[in-house]
Amino acid sequence: MVAPAGAVQEARLERGVQVLERWGLRVTLGEGIRARRGYLAGDDDLRLTDLRRMLDDTSVRAIFCARGGYGTQRLVPKLDLAALVGAPKAVVGYSDATALLGAIVGAGVPAVHGPMVAQDIARGLTSRSEEHLRRLLCDPGYTWEAELPEIVRPGRAVGRLVGGCLSVVAALVGTPWAPDTDGAVLFLEDVGERPYRLDRLLTQLRQAGKLEGLAGLVFGTMMMCPVVDGVSPLDVVRACCADLPCPVAFGLAAGHQGDVPGIENLALPLGLPVALDTARARLVALEATVV
Repeated sequence: MVAPAGAVQEARLERGVQVLERWGLRVTLGEGIRARRGYLAGDDDLRLTDLRRMLDDTSVRAIFCARGGYGTQRLVPKLDLAALVGAPKAVVGYSDATALLGAIVGAGVPAVHGPMVAQDIARGLTSRSEEHLRRLLCDPGYTWEAELPEIVRPGRAVGRLVGGCLSVVAALVGTPWAPDTDGAVLFLEDVGERPYRLDRLLTQLRQAGKLEGLAGLVFGTMMMCPVVDGVSPLDVVRACCADLPCPVAFGLAAGHQGDVPGIENLALPLGLPVALDTARARLVALEATVV
């Protein structure tokens, strides 16, 4: 377990570790996971050293990010992913970890957009989300499908799943780590973004050409993004994306879902093929995730 971004609360760290140990996993903590420098979990060198060590250590079977916040994007240019490409392992996180997951997927290795140890796992996931994450990582025969409550534009698409936190994806545009969205099913979600900011982020992606070659587009619930003057996140998505030449769905229970127990945050394997089927209102895995 590593903390590539924000500083970690000790009590939440301990509760999250207890959950993983209950699964039967042996947990190794990064040496700097309890460090703090302002809003970061220690300085860049410390966070980078921990991440590199876990990526290169062949005895480590999976890497969990402790929490999000900010700081992961600062580490990505300094990472050498050659060892991970040679011996793939699951890397799990979301929010600010979107930058790391995207770099891994860009290197040709799947990554897991999913619950983090000192956040959702510590607070308590729904039984479905916890079992889904455990099987995604441990069961080589496990495939899954997830509900899509709102259909913005109908259709069916197949493509590799990419994306993550909308604001981080937008921040990667213009860098070597921007996601390749051509022919992909793009997943986007976020927290705390007001309607006009969601509009601005989606407009940026569209003007950068990141939405035009999509096979499909799926949004999270955006339940932590406020409704302002009667305008909801779904209203913004309809205004910005309903005319795209691909199916668009909204409301997948993945990503930021609140700061209370019983979080529904379904883990998503980025870099692997999925089918988006609006007739069935489902996102369906086409391959198992275990790497």
